[in-house]
Amino acid sequence: MPFRAKFLLFLIWTLALCSLIAPPRANAQSSGEKIALLADSVQFDSRTGVLSATGNVEIYFSQGVLRTSKVVFFEKDNRIEVAEPLVLNSRQELTLAAASAVFDINLENGLIKGAQVLLQEQIQFATAEYQRTENRFNVFNEGVASSCYICDKNQTPFWQIRAKRIVHDEERKRIYFEKATLDFLGVPIFYAPHLRIPDPSVERATGFLVPRFSTSNTLGYGVKLPYFITLGDHADLTLSPFISSKESAYLEALYRQVFRNGEIEVGGAIALADTLSETSFRGFLTSEGIFRLQNDYKLTFGVNLASDADFRTQYGFGDEDRLSSFIDLTRTTKTSFFSIGTSRIQSLRENEIDEEIPVVLPEFYYRKRLDSPILGGLVSYELNSVSLLREKNNEFVRVGGKVNWRRNWQSENGLIGSYYGALSGNVYSTHNHIDYGTSSEAEVAPLLATELSWPLAKQVGTVTHVIEPMAQLVWSPDKSTSSINEDSDQVEFEQANLFSYDRFPGFDETERGLRLNLGVAYRHYNAEGWSYGATVGRVFRQKDLGQFDATNTTGLSGRTSDYASSFFLTYPDKFDLINRSLFNDDLVIAKNETQVSYKSQKWDASATYVWLKEDVIQNQTDKQHELHLDVDYLRNQNWTYSADWRQNLNLGKAIEGELGVRYKNECVEVNFSLSIEFAASGIADPKREFGLTVALTGLGNRQNQSAQARRCAL
Repeated sequence: MPFRAKFLLFLIWTLALCSLIAPPRANAQSSGEKIALLADSVQFDSRTGVLSATGNVEIYFSQGVLRTSKVVFFEKDNRIEVAEPLVLNSRQELTLAAASAVFDINLENGLIKGAQVLLQEQIQFATAEYQRTENRFNVFNEGVASSCYICDKNQTPFWQIRAKRIVHDEERKRIYFEKATLDFLGVPIFYAPHLRIPDPSVERATGFLVPRFSTSNTLGYGVKLPYFITLGDHADLTLSPFISSKESAYLEALYRQVFRNGEIEVGGAIALADTLSETSFRGFLTSEGIFRLQNDYKLTFGVNLASDADFRTQYGFGDEDRLSSFIDLTRTTKTSFFSIGTSRIQSLRENEIDEEIPVVLPEFYYRKRLDSPILGGLVSYELNSVSLLREKNNEFVRVGGKVNWRRNWQSENGLIGSYYGALSGNVYSTHNHIDYGTSSEAEVAPLLATELSWPLAKQVGTVTHVIEPMAQLVWSPDKSTSSINEDSDQVEFEQANLFSYDRFPGFDETERGLRLNLGVAYRHYNAEGWSYGATVGRVFRQKDLGQFDATNTTGLSGRTSDYASSFFLTYPDKFDLINRSLFNDDLVIAKNETQVSYKSQKWDASATYVWLKEDVIQNQTDKQHELHLDVDYLRNQNWTYSADWRQNLNLGKAIEGELGVRYKNECVEVNFSLSIEFAASGIADPKREFGLTVALTGLGNRQNQSAQARRCAL
């Protein structure tokens, strides 16, 4: 039909509709509803007050648009009849397809036959009779609800809810089921006389979350059923009771709250019944928070406590052997950093005693870089202090500072160099210290250094080669005026700190003497994206000052250190290989770590190989020879397989492993896992646990339609 004819029919319909909704019809006046009609043909009988529209009928109203092939308006009954199949698209993100329908004149209430409704493009309803009342309730009698796609060859969805009555309240955004039965693959598995879920537009709502089923050799069969409670718009609480067939039970809780300038999270668990230990009270507490304060200050805190060393491991809450609690106030600007805080560590290791681990109360650090250069170089200074408290009135206090000066330069032929100078000082006070007794000491340590490197580049076709020899000469006094050392017991030597002025990690000890750090680096860049390179170097000392014990594997003892090397091979976003090693003149390897990762559309895999000799400082009496594999394989858009495995190559035994299978489509997500901890991990009793979770996507949560296409088979 020509556009002009449609437009004339639209004008005729508008005039006719005005007569239908004009006074004295009170309901039409009060609603103020405006309705527009487009159709190929419109007929109006002024005697009976019946208006008929046929052919490509479109009715536009405030809540959406209705499309059908024929519609009849009855002025006397104030109703609209649609005897042909219709589609209604609501602005409430509701799409309705039906065989026939009867509406009131404002399309706010109606009775629909043979209806199928899609809500929020997430969950669909089917019913022989659908009613819409009070412009907010969608009522499905003898209805079925599901978020699964229905296939022609198999009309049985993965899951569906059959109910005597289903009511969707658009105002409260809730869906209510009466006498509901949950079917999974056509088999009834659950019945509830009353069931309530949020509609898909709700981000947060009180109710049960996905349960987790498990079975293990220590706890037997178990189930955890989380219950989520909203506490306003900015806080919530999750309570997760767990019960097992071996008469163990606990209650886990997680509280979260978001503030205008920060957020907090508090969680933990308490044993309600416990057959794994004779301890009367078992549980743990954890919390963390961050607040952004005025003037760029940031407050962070964390609390981690456990009743005993085994509770978290036995019930699957983690295998950390040290729990840290802290509170820090920090401020970072372009030229400065400020930090003050306190902390405490609870050790769960058998060979450590909590009373010997100090409480940090408090620790202060401040670093500032001056804006104006002095003698052509940048100047910065640091201030620090710490107070450590142990039981039996054991105290340690340090107050110190440091001034740094650095000047960089570059010559016309590409030489890159720098000059560096520093002066640090510390004052110590100890009382009843287990190692230093009661004493007071002071130390001042100057340091001078110069660096030189010469990167040489050559391009051959699309390949660029870069070789860079590097040298660093560092001097500091041979002797120290203080013997106190609380924070620098363990030293690591690797390629990353080959050119560090001081390799001790803390403030109490500094590397001493005249030393020369030498190394060379090579890098290869390919225009296709591939690149690889290697770095190797070592340290030469004028004297062996005995700072590094020859029996440990730091590689720094003697006048010449071991060689520290690294190698990398990378293809961006696809493949990475990194190797770091430490070896002596006889090529005997003391440390070796290799990491390989590969990523594609189907694979995401990584492998880590570690070899460490015995380390006396860290109380290791055996070599550490370990392989760790982590693989995820995406078979297709529905199936994902994963494996995580650690193997002790020195003993030839597995440490721990986890296997997982996930199936996910538009309406269901199933996760199956098997985790195993072997005796080689250090636990007394090996642990084996199976886990299963089944989430009905779209039922109280949102689908992930972008990840799964419309598939009609497993």
